[in-house]
Amino acid sequence: MDIRDRIIEVSTDLFLQNGCKSITMDDVAKENGISKRTLYEQFSDKSQLLEECIEFMKVQMIDYSMSLEKESENVLDLLFKIHNSQSDLIINLKINFFQELRKYYYDLYKKTVENVMVYHMERINEYIEKGQREGYIIKNIDNKIVSKVVIEISHLLENSDVFPVKEYKRKELFKEVVIFYFRGIATEKGIKTIDEYLENSN
Repeated sequence: MDIRDRIIEVSTDLFLQNGCKSITMDDVAKENGISKRTLYEQFSDKSQLLEECIEFMKVQMIDYSMSLEKESENVLDLLFKIHNSQSDLIINLKINFFQELRKYYYDLYKKTVENVMVYHMERINEYIEKGQREGYIIKNIDNKIVSKVVIEISHLLENSDVFPVKEYKRKELFKEVVIFYFRGIATEKGIKTIDEYLENSN
């Protein structure tokens, strides 16, 4: 791993743990064990570093999603694996980070959200089509509308004004909102599979 990649990896964790407002380039240099001069040779300013860290998070997210897909027997099994992977600590750190990003680096936040949304829209649409081929999701629905609804649901779950992190567990929210939404567009085969999962996960 070269110095630039190492700085991005270490700094990503630093920003997630502490937010993007309070962390300075001095803090970043210290955490990485390098001089500020070395840091600025790699990144012109904090905004550029943040953008690189966000891209790193996106790549990690894609890699993790791909690994879950490979391990899943079908689209509902993938949904259940995503549910079981929900971590309050990690998700809440990301929520706090992106809330600060939206407040203090709005242009970067907007660019990030738009890019991630395009990726998620494509993947969710693919999952729905896969579920339809497998016989778990009904076919007489508008896949694009359903994909957009799922995106908006995910945004809602990340809204701490609606669901304060101290009051709601992320895993429970995912089950009560996302899984039950998919149950509403499931075939009889899909409903049976979801109900069996919910019964065994209680």
